[in-house]
Amino acid sequence: MQKRIILIGASGFFGINIYNYFKSDFVIKKVFRKTNIKKINFKNYDYIINASADVYNEGNMFKNNTLFVFKILKKIIDENKNIKLIHFGSSGEYGAVNKMLCEKDLLVPRTVYESTKAAATMLVSGYSKYYKINSIIIRPFAIYGIHENETRILPNFFRHFLHSKPLKIYKGYQDYVYIKDLLLFLQKIIKKNYIKNWGEIVNFGSGKQHSNTAIFNICKKAFRKEIVKMKNNFFMNTSLPSVIYINNFQKIYHKKIWCSNNKYLLKNFKFNFKYNIEKGIKDYVHEYKKLLKIKSWKNF
Repeated sequence: MQKRIILIGASGFFGINIYNYFKSDFVIKKVFRKTNIKKINFKNYDYIINASADVYNEGNMFKNNTLFVFKILKKIIDENKNIKLIHFGSSGEYGAVNKMLCEKDLLVPRTVYESTKAAATMLVSGYSKYYKINSIIIRPFAIYGIHENETRILPNFFRHFLHSKPLKIYKGYQDYVYIKDLLLFLQKIIKKNYIKNWGEIVNFGSGKQHSNTAIFNICKKAFRKEIVKMKNNFFMNTSLPSVIYINNFQKIYHKKIWCSNNKYLLKNFKFNFKYNIEKGIKDYVHEYKKLLKIKSWKNF
């Protein structure tokens, strides 16, 4: 029988990619922000994937990032304690720790978002241990890929190359992971039945960090190849404006080290990343190219 999954946050970056990747393998119930979770019967499902998060609206973060997770846990306890929970936390929960981050580090959040995500992690961890709920908390680092928010760094770089948009590159460092590697990890833990612990926490990062400037140069190389392939299929302005490099972090909570210690991931889940940063960005550009066949170039 196909496994039955409740996907919470189905309209977000993770949710769209998860649904598109798994829709032919599993029966998936999509849950959106406006969906009344009380009307969904958990008894008929094998897994819950909570990919929902309010990243940009501080006023709604406690309700959507913390209180909502409490409601999910209560429904699991009341309706189906055998269901397995996959909850997405955030690497930001660790706060400003100037070293590679591992699962045993204390949480020292610095923002409303980070604190509400950290609180949700504590809820999942505590409730899972007390009520014996099989669950895993995945702390992703800088996941990138198709359908990510257009305000993020890679879409900004892409618009610079595609539409000659002015660009400022701030000082910054991230542990970048391609969305397709995250999907492969989810596939593995579901199909191999790796969720056997109560509130297990795993960092999902590559173990390598790259500067914003390095990512820009990798994008530049990827787009040069695509220009040759595209030829006259799409409009592309090759007279790019100059790039302004700013030797300061854009946000006060950014730091020099933002990288996962992924020994736990590699040892306990035997996971091998398929995409390094160059391969991931190259594939991402290819995904953009496919979308451009559907959307007009200028309105993309």
